[in-house]
Amino acid sequence: MKLDYKSIELIDRQFQSFRINRQTDPYLGSNWHFHAEYELLYVLKGRGIRIVGDNISEFAPPQLALIGSKLPHLWKNDPDEDSNEADVLIVQFNRLFAGQDIFSIPEFRSISELLNLSQRGILFNKKTIKKVHNLLLNLANVGEARSLIDLQYILFELSESREKHLISSPEFIVPLTLVSGNRLNKIIDYISKNYTQNIDLKDLSREAAMTPTSLCRFFKNRTNKTILQFISEFRVGKACQMLIDGNYSISDICFNSGFNSLTSFYRVFREIKHITPQEYKKNYKVLN
Repeated sequence: MKLDYKSIELIDRQFQSFRINRQTDPYLGSNWHFHAEYELLYVLKGRGIRIVGDNISEFAPPQLALIGSKLPHLWKNDPDEDSNEADVLIVQFNRLFAGQDIFSIPEFRSISELLNLSQRGILFNKKTIKKVHNLLLNLANVGEARSLIDLQYILFELSESREKHLISSPEFIVPLTLVSGNRLNKIIDYISKNYTQNIDLKDLSREAAMTPTSLCRFFKNRTNKTILQFISEFRVGKACQMLIDGNYSISDICFNSGFNSLTSFYRVFREIKHITPQEYKKNYKVLN
């Protein structure tokens, strides 16, 4: 998993101002990346782990997120589950249309404020998703002029929503260089592959080609988290996936997500989610 800067090429449809892509794949999330363009990501199917800036959590459909310019992000599902095929609609755009920032005009002030907020990433509730669902799905099926108008209307509806949840913390630092980003990504990749095992700081240091002390300082400066916090949140995110799935016992979830005892599992889960695993599972069923 490599942190890449990606300048968007309009290859799926030759829109001059934005790009639309519908992905239906058994495996979602090849690398952690960022780009100058803003991104609307609409998950219609698939479950897994979401990393946006310094936030790690689980995702399940329907989920609609607006990702700001240069904010690192990754939606990653579990390719080992046959029933976990992903279906995702991605719309990528920038503020410039025909060389002009149309969102700077007074009439689009609410959209401009929305885009500013998206530098931390934004999640929208199901009521808001229902309002824009059909418009999002039809973006690729209407004419180019209509699709541009519809995109602006979608952004307006999202800006009017009172149920916005900011994803990343305000303290998150966007990687300044690709070199530091790639080093950070090696650490994240190692954790994502070995979270069920006891992760040794020496092994992580070896992956990053740093001393343990330098590694801890580097990781904290780049992510606003200690390595232990990151590992704990990643494991809790995996536990939430299994709770949502509903086919696992609490004991199985505990050990399959990398915890070595039920006591530590309950303690860490409550510290991060502020509720027990059972309450989390119950709340999810009520909301769905």
